[in-house]
Amino acid sequence: MDKSTQFKPVPFRPRARRLRTSARNMLQGVVTSIVHGPVSAEVGLLVGDRLVIDAVVTNNSVDRLGLHPGGAAVALIKSTFVTLVRDLPGLRLSARNQIGGRVIQMIEGPVETEVVLDIGGGAELAALVTTHSVRDLDLDIGTTVLACFKASHIILAVEDE
Repeated sequence: MDKSTQFKPVPFRPRARRLRTSARNMLQGVVTSIVHGPVSAEVGLLVGDRLVIDAVVTNNSVDRLGLHPGGAAVALIKSTFVTLVRDLPGLRLSARNQIGGRVIQMIEGPVETEVVLDIGGGAELAALVTTHSVRDLDLDIGTTVLACFKASHIILAVEDE
């Protein structure tokens, strides 16, 4: 192998950095509770003034991030992890987070549509769903829907001080 094409490791240089992410949803909040289990913990995060979402992360992550009640954190949720549901009386879901919202924007494609919801308190939540589902749910601007996502589908982040 020619020496010019060989892999040359770059030395690791720790530095402060701010990350950008591909996660469409980034909800800033305040940790309200942490309930530890043997491996993981359920973390409550107050987003806005009245919406609490629950995330499940490992106990190691709680420690590494320095999470504590009253501390700031950001919930990262991929738009593909959000499921939209119309009014279905008696429906029970295993998804821990079920948030009502109003459709404020839709970007429709032939296969998928991005649906953006106003979930109150100045916060928005985006869901990427099939265009077929948008038609089946009869979604349009102003439609009220339920956005559902599992607590284990949330990544929690904190900003370095």
